Amino acid sequence: MAEQQLNESTCYNLSFFKEIMKELRRVDDNIIPRMNATDTHSEKACGQFFHQLAEAYQKRETAINYCLKVMDEHIEKKNKKLEEDPDDFDTKSSLFTAESQRRMLANELTVEDIVRERSLKIFKNKCKIFDASSLELKL
Repeated sequence: MAEQQLNESTCYNLSFFKEIMKELRRVDDNIIPRMNATDTHSEKACGQFFHQLAEAYQKRETAINYCLKVMDEHIEKKNKKLEEDPDDFDTKSSLFTAESQRRMLANELTVEDIVRERSLKIFKNKCKIFDASSLELKL
């Protein structure tokens, strides 16, 4: 559902973007109850849960990178417009806003690193039978 809602306008609406990210982080937010309900002595069950984590990581990474690309293109257009007319204060103002929004989106990468680290630590602690070391995920 969330990936269908992601488009250029979503990237400019940070509240909506953060709601999408919250939805995509649900598997991580509920990891302890989910791990308690998973047969952690079964390599298959652990593997299936790890697959769900990996899928969520990929969706979030794709969403963040898509919006960063959208914002970079927007900023580039504003910079070109400013080169044509350096005294255009409206463009300067909107460029400042766009750069601020881009920084907030980029902060999602830091949040993502923290969420992944926390989730993988819990996963490795609970699913000791499953060797995820060869499957380490990096953003």
